[in-house]
Amino acid sequence: MIIKSLSASFFRNFEQVDIQFNERLNIIIGDNGQGKTNIIEALYLLTEGESFRYSKNENLIQLGQNASFIHTNILNEDLDYKLSMKLTSSKKDILINNKVTNINRLTRFSSVLFSPESLNIIKESSDERRQLVDQLVAQTALNGVDTIRDYRKVLKTRNRLLKDISEEKIDYRMGLDTLESLNPAFLRLAAELTYLRLQALEDIRPQVEMALNNIHSSTSVKFDFEYVFSDQNHRNSDLEKLLNFMQNRMSELQKAELKSGVSLVGPQKHDVIFLYNGNDSRFYCSQGQQRSIILAYKMAQIVYHQKVHGFYPLLLLDDVLSELDLSKQESLISTLNQTETQTFVTTTDVSLLSKLSMNKASVFKIKNGQVVI
Repeated sequence: MIIKSLSASFFRNFEQVDIQFNERLNIIIGDNGQGKTNIIEALYLLTEGESFRYSKNENLIQLGQNASFIHTNILNEDLDYKLSMKLTSSKKDILINNKVTNINRLTRFSSVLFSPESLNIIKESSDERRQLVDQLVAQTALNGVDTIRDYRKVLKTRNRLLKDISEEKIDYRMGLDTLESLNPAFLRLAAELTYLRLQALEDIRPQVEMALNNIHSSTSVKFDFEYVFSDQNHRNSDLEKLLNFMQNRMSELQKAELKSGVSLVGPQKHDVIFLYNGNDSRFYCSQGQQRSIILAYKMAQIVYHQKVHGFYPLLLLDDVLSELDLSKQESLISTLNQTETQTFVTTTDVSLLSKLSMNKASVFKIKNGQVVI
């Protein structure tokens, strides 16, 4: 997959920017606050359908404007696509080859993001780790995007109903009857999403372990994971076992859910624990080892995507090289040189560029929302 060009109007601090990209390596340099990350964000928006910065739409639109526009030309598996997005405060309009589409159609376009924040996922909240796995599910699992979307919808509906019951906004008996009719669909989707997560983690595990050993120039590092909810590891559970467990747990927690007004069962309550040589990496790994695990996971995600789909996703490195020590920089760069993924790197440190030894590279300097070279 190759991004040929990007055009953005009234997006963040860009009034108008037009860039023709290199098919292998694109280096975006500039001081902090000039707009480097905005280019990465635009590419991520177009390929993943949402921002990695947790921004409301109005924050993506230049001050004083009603909408922003992003356009790109993509070559994927010998086919050309024109991908566009219009952002207003209330919605995103996505077009592929000038035809309105929805976010689910973006599964043919994918990107993997490295950011300083992503390197800290292991010691952050469980929500960050769930999102890490759900991106893998969305990019590689059959019906992954649909399952995630449908589960989020039914979870939102169920939470609204539980809140209305707890606040006595609806008749108690009517609320319970409605909840009873909603629960089967909720449990089915909860079990399906959980199972897709388990499958994705199991499939990528060997590649993560291989990448982790490459980073450490070793053959002795063992990588594994636990999938925990209700204080139990469900790593080896099948779909039926997951469904039955969550159904029983829902019965046990019914009073608590009705009182709190929120769903206490489901994938939104689960956690993924990465094991480094059998130990919980949250507590028994140094910061450097924790970063190695995430680096290895992202490297494996790129390779696994290619294995599943036959093409590499975009790789977006947002000011991340400066966060890695020399050995990890060299390991990442070695991986990049061995794969055919199109790469975008932002940095304030020009000295890092000499380490990126790909044959083809283009350099863009950003200043005050403009490409100056």
